[in-house]
Amino acid sequence: MDNNTEININNSTKKRNSSIELLRILMMLQIIFLHVSDYGQYTDIATSLGGHMELSYWVIWLMCRCPVYVFVIIMGYFLSTSKPEFNIKRILKCYLPMYFYSISIPFIYGIISPDRVSKDYYARAFVPFLSRTWYFMTLYLLIIILSPFLNRMIQGLDKKHYLILIGICFCLFSIWQPISMLEPFDGIIGIKKILSTQGGKSLYDFIYMYLLGGFLRRYHFTKEPSQSKYMSFLKNPISYILFFMILGLVNVFIVYHYPDVGIEDVIGYNDNPVVVLQCICIFRAFEKLDLSNFTRLGNVINYISAGNLGIYMIHEHPLIRPLIWEELFSTDKITFYTEGDYLLKFLFIILIVYLACWCIDWIRRMAAKLIKNVIDQISSKTD
Repeated sequence: MDNNTEININNSTKKRNSSIELLRILMMLQIIFLHVSDYGQYTDIATSLGGHMELSYWVIWLMCRCPVYVFVIIMGYFLSTSKPEFNIKRILKCYLPMYFYSISIPFIYGIISPDRVSKDYYARAFVPFLSRTWYFMTLYLLIIILSPFLNRMIQGLDKKHYLILIGICFCLFSIWQPISMLEPFDGIIGIKKILSTQGGKSLYDFIYMYLLGGFLRRYHFTKEPSQSKYMSFLKNPISYILFFMILGLVNVFIVYHYPDVGIEDVIGYNDNPVVVLQCICIFRAFEKLDLSNFTRLGNVINYISAGNLGIYMIHEHPLIRPLIWEELFSTDKITFYTEGDYLLKFLFIILIVYLACWCIDWIRRMAAKLIKNVIDQISSKTD
C-alpha cells in the first residue's frame, strides 16, 4: 500500500488505490442486496420457507454483513494519517451532496406526486444532517468533523497502547453488548444507558471502526508477514478471502445450532465479533490485491467508485426507497422466491439500481463541475 495514497470523502483524489476502490464498489452492491433482503421481504420469506431456501439465505446474507463497517474502516485507514486540523473543505465535500439530494428529491417528487410529500417533509429537507435523512451519512459526517481530534489521539499512540485501545473497544462493543442480548445473560448483564448502539449503527461504533481503520493503516495484529516465514501466506489476498468465508460459515453454524437463545438478531448486528473479524479479513484481502499493472482497469474502477455515496443517498432516500422496492421491484411475494432463478433476478435488480443511481449521480457531479468551471472563469475575469 502506498503510504502517500489519500482518499477524500467524495472519492475525488490525487492518488487512488484501485483495489480499495473496487472494495468500495463491492460493499455498495452488498448494501443494495441487504436492502433487497430488508425491504423485499427476503429475510422473512426465506426463514418461513425453511430448508435449502433458508440455508441459502443465511449463507449469502452472512457473507454480506460488512459493508457499513468497511466504509468506515476505509475512512479511518486514509484519514487517520491526515494533519490533525479542522478541514472545512472535506466537510463540505460530504455535506453538499447530502444537501443537494435532500432538497432535490422531495421537490421533484412533490411536482410529480404532490400528495406523497408533506409540508413537514419539505422543512426537514433543508436540514438533512439534523433530520437524519440518512443515518449513515449523518454519522459519516460526524466522524469527518471529529477526525482531527481522533487523529491527534491516534498519532500519539504507540502500537502497544493502540492495540490495548482496540481491544477495549472490541470487548465493549463486540463482546459485552452482544452477550447482554442473549438468553440467559440478558437479565444479568445490561447495557441500557451505557452501550446502546442500535445493532452497530451508532456513533460509538463508527468511532470504533475509524480507530480500527487507523490501526490497520499503521500496524498488523501479528508480526509483518515478511518477518515470519510461518506468516508469509498472509501476503496472499486469497488467504484473507478464505478466512472471511470461514468466519461467515461460523456465523451460519451458530444460527443453526443455537436457535433458542436469540442468536439470530445478534448475529445480524454489525458489531458482532465474527463480523468485525470478517471486516478485517475482507479489507486486508483488497489491501493486498495489487492492480498497479492494470492501469486502464484501475482507472475504470476509480471512475465507477466515485459515485458510491451518491448511489447510497439516492436509493436509500425515504421517498425513493418505497418507489424502488414496492413499485418498481416488488419482491415481497413467495412466488418470487419459489422460482429457481430468484438469485439471478436479485443480481439483475442490484445491478439496475446501482447503475441507475450511478448515472443520476454522474449527472450531478458533471453539473457541479460545470458550474464550478463557470464560476472560476467569471472570477478570473473580474480579477
